[in-house]
Amino acid sequence: MELHTVHHPPKVTDTASNNGFVAAAVGIIFDTKNYDKSVTTGQVAIIDNFFESLKYNEKNDPKSNVAYGELLNAVDTNNRWVYKGSVTTPPCDKTVYWNVVKTVYPIK
Repeated sequence: MELHTVHHPPKVTDTASNNGFVAAAVGIIFDTKNYDKSVTTGQVAIIDNFFESLKYNEKNDPKSNVAYGELLNAVDTNNRWVYKGSVTTPPCDKTVYWNVVKTVYPIK
């Protein structure tokens, strides 16, 4: 499974101030079996907490705090693929700065 999030900077009228990019995206790959075995138990706990924070409660209301910041701090963003690409939803902007983390992380 790949989780990706798209981050838009504050509205700027001059695209040159964003080096021509309209957004940045972060991709993290997860697998139930074929993941990097060097991932620590601490990282696994943070990953589990992140996915747990996405669940709905018994009233079918989303939890108010998604642990995305903790997840990003736990993954190895120093080892990643970087490229200029597009987003997958309309208007499919083609000037997105992609960062895909190389490490494959475990998911239950």
